[in-house]
Amino acid sequence: MEKECRVCKTKLVLEKNWYKSNEKTNNCICNECISKVERDKNRSNKIRAVEYKGGKCENCGGEFHPSVFDFHHVNPQEKEFRISQLMRYTWEKQKVELDKCVLLCANCHRLEHHGDW
Repeated sequence: MEKECRVCKTKLVLEKNWYKSNEKTNNCICNECISKVERDKNRSNKIRAVEYKGGKCENCGGEFHPSVFDFHHVNPQEKEFRISQLMRYTWEKQKVELDKCVLLCANCHRLEHHGDW
């Protein structure tokens, strides 16, 4: 059976190179496109979360590219899910988890976990 990727319009042989199909609408998406779509969603979620937390490291005050930032749970016992799993949840649920975190640059986050040498 052959269908068309709804993103790139490539013809798909469903057994070999399709990722998802919505049976009601016959919408298919190929592996390459779903990877790009998911990557784009992850990036936009990260940008939104960094902006929500103020856009700068709460320790050193540095303003960096969003990929440099980590979300550090102040109290790990309150953690419901890892921030890297944000895409799976609604924005309201994401904000609840983000409120348990401080925004740290990668360097400050490493120092937070490893302390003074």
